[in-house]
Amino acid sequence: MMFECRRISNQKDYLDLMKFSFGITENWMRVASKHAGEIFNNDLRDPFGAYDGSTLAAEYLLLSLKMRLRDSVIPMGGIGNVCTSPLYRGKGAVKFLLQKSLETMREKGQAVSLLYPFSRSFYRKLGWEEFDTMLRAKFSPGSIDLPDQKVEVKIEEMEDADGEIREFYNEYASSHYSMILRDEEMWKSDFEFRTDNDVSKKFVKFKREGRTTGMLRYVFLYDKFDKDSGLKFLVTIFLADDVETRHAMFRFLKGLSLQIDQIHAFLPPDFLLWPYLKERPSEMKIVPRTMIRIVDLKLLNGLRIDAPDMRVGIKIDDSQASWNDGVFELCVENGELSFSPSDSFDLECDISTLSSVVGGSTNFKEMIEFGRVKVSDGYKGQDLPKSLPFELQHF
Repeated sequence: MMFECRRISNQKDYLDLMKFSFGITENWMRVASKHAGEIFNNDLRDPFGAYDGSTLAAEYLLLSLKMRLRDSVIPMGGIGNVCTSPLYRGKGAVKFLLQKSLETMREKGQAVSLLYPFSRSFYRKLGWEEFDTMLRAKFSPGSIDLPDQKVEVKIEEMEDADGEIREFYNEYASSHYSMILRDEEMWKSDFEFRTDNDVSKKFVKFKREGRTTGMLRYVFLYDKFDKDSGLKFLVTIFLADDVETRHAMFRFLKGLSLQIDQIHAFLPPDFLLWPYLKERPSEMKIVPRTMIRIVDLKLLNGLRIDAPDMRVGIKIDDSQASWNDGVFELCVENGELSFSPSDSFDLECDISTLSSVVGGSTNFKEMIEFGRVKVSDGYKGQDLPKSLPFELQHF
């Protein structure tokens, strides 16, 4: 079928398609409707649709964000709310939209794209590949065990994040893992996005010597799927600059033991939890989250990366973005990555594999072992070091 891609102007059409596709209840739709009204008037949130004439066949939301990749903060296109009308399932509407999204993100100067996949194999065919993971842990606050602490850490609880928390978060995100920086819309949604299931949503700020050194965000809600009490206490953000602040944050959680039976915490995949607990967590699980795609290789030029100088020719297969399809030289010089056209190559791979290597979740050595990268006789083992992707912020 032939579709046309354009920005969605009818808010009701956008919401109706999203409501059906994601099975959103009326309780949540009240909040979603308010949020959609803000999206349609926000230059950093673009709802795009695949139209068959005047009929909206499929849609997605493009978020213009910034994230840390390797050692730089770069523009990123976040793909969300991907859904299709039941009348157009299996007719290529979503594939068409995502192909068009690459052109849009390139025009916006977004070097990479992240998304939460409904099907990994589907998105892999379009060039996205595995990126970050998260540690989900469930433990009793009563099992928290901490050493005595003489350092004073001041604690303040609030419903909306103040300027100090916002500044701390984005400074931390700019220098740790592959975190996404929060823009004003994210902070606003965090405060306003509440439903009848919520008991309490709070930010907790931790300060030492007059400076914010840590923060956590918790959500206390009623979960009808919870097999125990139905009430669930989630720690969705847990960030600390130093050990003393981290101890104070765990001490805060320990103080909830008379009311809260279990804490569900979302943590970086390398978080060392066991020294803080007397008993084993009732649950610990590393879960895959986003997939990453390089939008335009040349937009990555200048990316800071902690790697030795190297050069390697790569033949790249990108059937969705012609500007990435061809032979390029990958160069790291003085800690900066660059891609430029080349006449020869030592490695051969598709854009999804290269996206995962540049993102840091794997390297050429591993991908060669799995047959995802083909090697010529002239290859001398040049490689990019792995890093630990963790983007934290859901979008």
